[in-house]
Amino acid sequence: MNRENLVKNILDLTKIPGVSSREEKVIAAIKELLKGKNYKVTTDRIGNLTFEHKDNKKGNKNVLLFAHVDEIGIIIRDITDDGFVLFDRVGGVNTQILPGTKFVFDGDKGLVEGVVGVQAHHFMPVQNKFTVPQIVEMYIDVNCESREEVLEKGIDIGTLGGFLWQGKVKNEKYIVGKTLDNRAAVSLLIELLNDYEKKDLDYNLYVCFPVQEEFNVRGIMPVIRKIDPDLAIGFDITPACDTPDLKYNRVRLNGGPSLCVFNFHAGGTLAGVLPYKPFNDYVIRKAKENDIPLQKDVAPGVITENAFAMFENEEGIRVGNISIPCRYTHTFFETVSIRDLEQTYELVDKILDNSITEILND
Repeated sequence: MNRENLVKNILDLTKIPGVSSREEKVIAAIKELLKGKNYKVTTDRIGNLTFEHKDNKKGNKNVLLFAHVDEIGIIIRDITDDGFVLFDRVGGVNTQILPGTKFVFDGDKGLVEGVVGVQAHHFMPVQNKFTVPQIVEMYIDVNCESREEVLEKGIDIGTLGGFLWQGKVKNEKYIVGKTLDNRAAVSLLIELLNDYEKKDLDYNLYVCFPVQEEFNVRGIMPVIRKIDPDLAIGFDITPACDTPDLKYNRVRLNGGPSLCVFNFHAGGTLAGVLPYKPFNDYVIRKAKENDIPLQKDVAPGVITENAFAMFENEEGIRVGNISIPCRYTHTFFETVSIRDLEQTYELVDKILDNSITEILND
């Protein structure tokens, strides 16, 4: 894996707006980065991008890797007569950090920046100083004087927006910025495709960049039905619990990749992942054999596509998740460790050797 390319691709891809259902610019960038590679490339009707490395000799097993390309964001629900934008969330935007946060709308005439308004501290009632307003009370100032002026900028009801990009590398150790969930994992799989073009595999490898995970966690389902994988491995972030305010589990930055042993979401969608145990055992063995640090995470409140993928055929689909620890998830200052990224790539490379077929034959 090329560390310099990986970091550059993460920063470049996080710049590109791609709120759920509007991922086409991200998909186009991924295609450009992998242009000319010897894969069969398909894009389905809703935007899922898939690369196929087919073994034409003896492989009859299908292994699918995937990392969603979309990001959380907001949608305009109304525009006031005096030019302020009212909005709602698309995906799990952290409402606690919204006042004073900058957003950019992907409008018909280009990008339009704005900031979530904040009540003047000087006039703020005492009872408001220790609370966060509800979404319905918030607004975005795009520096317009009227509804008509806002419309002239090319944004309207239904226009989507995301956090304003301000990504950077800190202390040569960390990447900080928006949309590391999930462009960090996307960039890892791009590096993998760069390196695996001529790999001799005993199975068929598919790498998918699905859409709409942040909105409904089901964007990948058409790909699952089409490929019918014997094993589906999801790559995403998982919350790091190494800050003073969060000690739910032991997942931390610089502790290596994290293996999901349980995730679950009860907030409206009763679903989660209890991974295929032989897969998890296999990953643990590979990590030990190659001296790669490995963390394990139990993550209620987290949900990934595999919660639904595992039920998509008559016999069920084996699933597993490997994650990158990330601080401050679903904010504009998400933080990941470059060392964790490198070790995640190393682990993935080891588990994808031909011995993986051992766990697909039972």
